[in-house]
Amino acid sequence: MNPKRKQTGLTLSGLIAACVVVGAVALFAMKLWPVYNEKMKVDMAMEKLATLPEGERMGRTSLARALQDQFDVQDVDTIDHRKLPKMLEISRPKGQKGKFVRLAYEIRAPFFSNLDIVMNYDKTVQLTASATD
Repeated sequence: MNPKRKQTGLTLSGLIAACVVVGAVALFAMKLWPVYNEKMKVDMAMEKLATLPEGERMGRTSLARALQDQFDVQDVDTIDHRKLPKMLEISRPKGQKGKFVRLAYEIRAPFFSNLDIVMNYDKTVQLTASATD
């Protein structure tokens, strides 16, 4: 006589539930990736802006043009180049050397129906002084 063995395995309902969970995570990742990728590209463009040798002497319009050039290289097309000079904040804090450039805006992407994914972007970089200073 064969003793009864306990059967193990995955039921059809368990398999369907696992597929639903994996599908939901994959959908969320696919919707979130473009927003996160844009943030990384803007970060790289801001870091390049910070290393410009003449950045310390540039004005708002010139900095916006240089940043837009970096956006073209990084393929960032969600920021309107006409609004970019108004989005940049340039400051020289007292007691600190150098010029600081801050870019702050909201990244918004549709998620599902009337739900949106929103990421607030806010980065400040210090411009390096040129070697002739």
